[in-house]
Amino acid sequence: MSDPLVFGRFELLLEQRRLLEHGAPVALGARAFDLLAVLVRHRDRVVSKDELLRLVWRDAAVEENNLSVQVSTLRKVLGADALRTVSGQGYRFTLPVSPPSGVAAADSMVLGLPDKPSIAVLPFANVGGVLDDAALIEGIGDELIDALSRVRSIFVISRHGVQAYQGRAVDPRTVARELGVRYVLEGSVRRSAGQVRIGAALIDALSGQQIWGERYDRRLDELFALQDETARAIVIAMAPHIERSEIERARGPRPQKDSAYALAQRAWAQAREGLSRSNRGARDAALALAREALAIDPRCSAAHNAIVDALSWHLYFDTATPPALDDALMAAAQALAIDSSDALAWRGRGWLMLVSGKLPQATADFRRSLELNPNDAITLVRLGMCEAVGGDPAGGLRQCLQALRLSPRDPARFHLLDNLIWAQFAAKAYDDGIDTARQSLREADFAGTRLCLVLCLVGAGDLARAASELRELKRLQPDMVAARLGGRWLASDPEVRRREADFLHAANCQAIA
Repeated sequence: MSDPLVFGRFELLLEQRRLLEHGAPVALGARAFDLLAVLVRHRDRVVSKDELLRLVWRDAAVEENNLSVQVSTLRKVLGADALRTVSGQGYRFTLPVSPPSGVAAADSMVLGLPDKPSIAVLPFANVGGVLDDAALIEGIGDELIDALSRVRSIFVISRHGVQAYQGRAVDPRTVARELGVRYVLEGSVRRSAGQVRIGAALIDALSGQQIWGERYDRRLDELFALQDETARAIVIAMAPHIERSEIERARGPRPQKDSAYALAQRAWAQAREGLSRSNRGARDAALALAREALAIDPRCSAAHNAIVDALSWHLYFDTATPPALDDALMAAAQALAIDSSDALAWRGRGWLMLVSGKLPQATADFRRSLELNPNDAITLVRLGMCEAVGGDPAGGLRQCLQALRLSPRDPARFHLLDNLIWAQFAAKAYDDGIDTARQSLREADFAGTRLCLVLCLVGAGDLARAASELRELKRLQPDMVAARLGGRWLASDPEVRRREADFLHAANCQAIA
C-alpha cells in the first residue's frame, strides 16, 4: 500500500480512497475525491476542463457545471486557495505536497482505486485477423461491459474509457495505473469454419497474476445471440473469482486505518468463513466489523448487506439472539433504501425471508435480484431450491442444474451443490442427492449439506449410515439439529415438510437406539 500524500493538515490516501484532516476522515464524495486525486497527481501543471471531465467522469456525458460543483466542494474543504482557476485553461492544485518514499511507483496511479472491486474490459484481440469479425468482437466487449455494469458491487470502466487500447499490446499493470482499476479482463476471438473460439482471462492488474481463465466454443449461426450468451457465461463464471479475490485480500493483515468499505469486505469475508465452516464465532466477528464500518459511514450498503448475511446464517443455524430477525430486517431495508437496484441487497433479503419462514417473499426477492443481475449463479440456485421445496421440484431442480452449468468452477461450488441436494430431495432423487452431498462435503463440511445427506440416506433406505451422519451432525451443530427436530424447516410444501420431519425422526430414533 502506498504512503499518503501530505499537504498541510491533510493526508491523501489514494488506494484507500480517503482524505484525512489531522488524522480524522473527511466526508468527500466519489467525484470530488477523483477530482482531487487527478489535480494532486498533475500538480505540476494546469489541468484543462476537458481532461478533468474525461478522467473523473470517465467519458460519461455530463455538463461543465458538474465540474464547477466539485471544485467548489474541494475549496470548502481545503481552502479557497487550494485550487487556482486559470482563465480559459483549467485548474491547478497549489498546495505544497510532501511526496511519499518510492514516489515513482506510487504516484504513477492517475486515479486512486474505487472503494469497491474495479475492472476494465479491454477490447478482445482478433486472432484470425478477419476484418468481418470486427463487429462480432466489438459486440462481445459491449455485452460484457453491459453485463458487468449490472453487478452494482463492481466498478466498471465504460466502453469509451477502454477504446484507446484497441489493437494495442498493453501490460495490464499499465491499464491499472492509467484507469485506476484492480482487475483487467482481456481476451481473444478466432473464427474457423462456421465456429468461433473465444478466450477470456481475468488479471489482478496490481500483481499481474491471472486469477481466472476460460475458453468458449460457439457456432456462428446467430451473431447477436452468440454475443449475449458468451458475455453472460463469462460474467457468471468470472464474478465469483473477483469476490473470492476480494475476500482473500480482506483476510490479509489489517491496516491501522480502514475505510468503511474495507471493513465491510472484512465483515463479508468473516461471514463466508462462518458459512463454509458453520462457525458461530466468525458470524459474530462479521457483525462487529460491519457495525464498525457503519460507524464510519452509515450509508455503506456493503456493511448493511454483511449484517443481513451474518444474521441470516445465525437464524439458519438457530444460534441467533432474540433481536436478530428485527435487526436483519432493518439492515435489509436500509440497504435497499440506499440503492433499490442493488441485486445483492435483494438477494440478501431473499435469503433472510427464506430462513425466517417466508418462502413466497423469498422467491419474489430472488426473482427481483435476478431481474437486476441475471448473471448471479448463487441467486439462481437459491431461487431453484426455493421453487423445489415450495411445490415445483422438477422446475426448481432444472434451475439448480442450470446454475451449476453456468458456473462449473465457482469458488463457492459447495454452496451451489448444497442447494442442489435440497432440490434433489424435494424431487425424491435420493441417490443423486447422496452423490451430490458427497461432492459438496469434499469441498466444505457444511452442516446444511450434511443434514440433507441424512434425509437422502433415509429416503434411499440406509438408516444405519443416516444415523451415523446424524450423530456427527449433532456433535457439530446441536442447535440446528434440535431446531429441525422441533419442526423448524425451510420448505413450505406440506409433502416436502412431512418427509423432512419423518425422515429426520427415523434417523434420530436409529441414532439414539
